[in-house]
Amino acid sequence: MLKTRKSRAYMVLLVIMMLVLAPVATAQSPAPDKILDNELVISQLDDNGQISSISVLNQVRVFGEGQFTIEDSSKYKLSAVRNLYGSEKITQRDNKLTIPFNIGSGKSFSDIYYLADIADEEIAGIQEEMPVRIEIEYFLDGQKMLPSELAGKSGHLKIVTTMENLSGKPAVLKFKDINDQEIAQESVIYTPYAVALKDWEFKNDNFANISAPGVPEESPEGTIANIQGVTSVSWTVPLIAPLYPTTQYAVFEADAINIELPSFNIAVMALVPVQSDIDNLGLVQSSLEQLYDGFDQIEGGIGAVNKDATLLYGLDAVDGGVVQISDGLSSLSDILMQIRVGLSSPGFDAASYNGDTGADAQGVTPGVQDAVKIMKSTIDSQLIPGLMIQKATLSGMETAVGKPADSGQEPSSATSIYNDINQLKAATAGTPAQKIISDSVEPKLQKLSKDIADFREGSNFIANVAKVEEGAVQLSEALGKSDQGISMMVFGLGALTDEGKPYPIMMNGSPGSVLYALEYMQEAINGQLRPGLVQLSDGAGQIGDGAVFAKGEISTGLHTFQQIPVLKETLMANAADASNWLGKIEGSETTLTYVFQTQPVSQDGKAMKVGAGVIGLSLIALIAVGRPPKLDVSTPVDA
Repeated sequence: MLKTRKSRAYMVLLVIMMLVLAPVATAQSPAPDKILDNELVISQLDDNGQISSISVLNQVRVFGEGQFTIEDSSKYKLSAVRNLYGSEKITQRDNKLTIPFNIGSGKSFSDIYYLADIADEEIAGIQEEMPVRIEIEYFLDGQKMLPSELAGKSGHLKIVTTMENLSGKPAVLKFKDINDQEIAQESVIYTPYAVALKDWEFKNDNFANISAPGVPEESPEGTIANIQGVTSVSWTVPLIAPLYPTTQYAVFEADAINIELPSFNIAVMALVPVQSDIDNLGLVQSSLEQLYDGFDQIEGGIGAVNKDATLLYGLDAVDGGVVQISDGLSSLSDILMQIRVGLSSPGFDAASYNGDTGADAQGVTPGVQDAVKIMKSTIDSQLIPGLMIQKATLSGMETAVGKPADSGQEPSSATSIYNDINQLKAATAGTPAQKIISDSVEPKLQKLSKDIADFREGSNFIANVAKVEEGAVQLSEALGKSDQGISMMVFGLGALTDEGKPYPIMMNGSPGSVLYALEYMQEAINGQLRPGLVQLSDGAGQIGDGAVFAKGEISTGLHTFQQIPVLKETLMANAADASNWLGKIEGSETTLTYVFQTQPVSQDGKAMKVGAGVIGLSLIALIAVGRPPKLDVSTPVDA
């Protein structure tokens, strides 16, 4: 017998099928009022993961009052059919099952549960027809093994369950696009399936470090729950193309000792489009159309560099203006640099200046300020002292000549020439010598004395030594003032390094010289503003490209939305085909679920084989009274 937990799981599954799932095909019949036909296809997997047997648990619910004979078909050969809960005799003839119903007064419906076993010779062909492929692989310490080989072993266990939606069918979707053009598009349409790996149980005494890792878009992560010494792991896998991959896998990993595994269940169920969701897509389509218009406006606003009144055009114009500003600043900087170097040559050494070569020892020629300094230094150190010496010499000559009134002193090296002449005149009085002295020597001496005085600082010469000295002093003072003015100009333009570059100096957070300010501005323009404009232009271009791409994608999306009505019809038709497996009761509403059961792993070789009949009995008992009753309700099949 099944454990109570497993029986309840199947009961819940069947109740969900009966009460929750939306019907995918409806046909009315005068009598009975309505028929519900819920199929549960149970496939047993062998040690190699192949289907070894298939049983179909079928619940038929008939609404109405009175006696009805329901015919159910079977497209596969059956080896046995059993009424699981009731005494009604189910007969089989020519792949048709006849099911009698007798609904007494006061009852609104009646249920019959029967289990149909598929003949073994049909299994191989059916395995290829399943809409979803299930493959389970077992690995112990990285080595692939059969489940039967795992019993009693220890190590790192990994179980990989691969699920693939095989329901894809080529179809031609015909519809009108947003421009009302007829479109015929070839597509592969998949029936959407959901796979549930529910409550795979592992005893904590045997399994530790349990994980169920996932990989986005490839493998869903499992949900792990630890309750009363048993860890259960569950996965839900949507095989819904194109939203999800048609092939996905689930991974279980754990450290295991003395491995024993129960039979695991894998449920597969088709999903049916919900009309309300489809109706709501119209709102989404309208929103996408508005979004498309928005991106179209963005694209138009971004524009292009050759399209007037657009962002890229404006940015290109700004960049062109910035280039002109940068070029203008560069020209201005070059001119001011020439002026600055002309005013004061960087690295010029006045001490080693050579007048013959016109340069210092390093070959650097002086600038204006350098020349002014050299001139002032020459005047102050050579010209003015030389003139002072000349004045002193002339004063000494004037003293040596003396005054016409000088006389009476005995001639010596200290007496003046006039004193000596006067003494000589007195000594030669009345002689021709006196006449020569008075008529020839004395006038010449008078003129010499006057000329010496005038040359020193008299007014009979345009430029005498005193005036030259005064002019030299004034020139020196003027050169000093010029040097100060030039220094202010040099300071304003800025100091230069030995390499002739503006010296980087900041004052109160701003450039401290004209040349450095120009260089600072040009570096800011070329290093920040222009690259910023380029990035802004590139960013705007990317926004424009993104808008174009978004428009294309939205257009594709809108194109897809135009397919929805015909796609819906195709999906509904596929879902109707996927709503029954064994056979279809005419006029019935149907649901269909597949369950794949793995082989259990047991050390004693007495692994439980889960019989479909036991499943059915447990289901009926649980639905009816909550526990399995003692029943003997097997009904033979009439061939």
